[in-house]
Amino acid sequence: MNAIIQDVYRNTSAGLRYAVMEKKTRPMKKGPQRGAEEAKISALRRMKENRFAIGSKLTRSKFDRWLSEKDSGLNRNVRYIHNKFILIDPLTSSPIVIAGSANFSEASSTKNDENMLIVRNNNRVADIYLGEFMRLYNHHAFREFLEGVDASKLGTKPNHLRTDEWWKGYFGDTARSRQRQFFAG
Repeated sequence: MNAIIQDVYRNTSAGLRYAVMEKKTRPMKKGPQRGAEEAKISALRRMKENRFAIGSKLTRSKFDRWLSEKDSGLNRNVRYIHNKFILIDPLTSSPIVIAGSANFSEASSTKNDENMLIVRNNNRVADIYLGEFMRLYNHHAFREFLEGVDASKLGTKPNHLRTDEWWKGYFGDTARSRQRQFFAG
């Protein structure tokens, strides 16, 4: 993620911001520089108004019983996500959609010959892009979540309906509340 875009995620106010990324960093070897880039993205992910999903695929385990997904093998550099677009205020009466060939990386922003299209105030276009974005976000967020699940600590019995106060997470200053407010208006 370009440093300028990281700065927007770090220093501007918003109730909720999403990002879907192929990887936490640009292609680079393991080492201190890569670790520093990953740490910056991790810090952004910890901010309460930011929601990131990093490209991932389902692997098979005792817990999930999913069929393993396989990479297509069509591209060595891009395994999961090749879409490039930014949505600004997509649910308002004046949305902005930015789409094109640029990856929003440092090189694509300052060195490469890229093209971008900016569509303003077109709710139909914004709705279509938002639908596709949320499909991609949920697809990869779910897979990334499963990577962190320790199947050995899960029981095999089904969970029953909860009678505690789980619903309180949808109100107040919580991640679920911000999401509910963002989409409900």
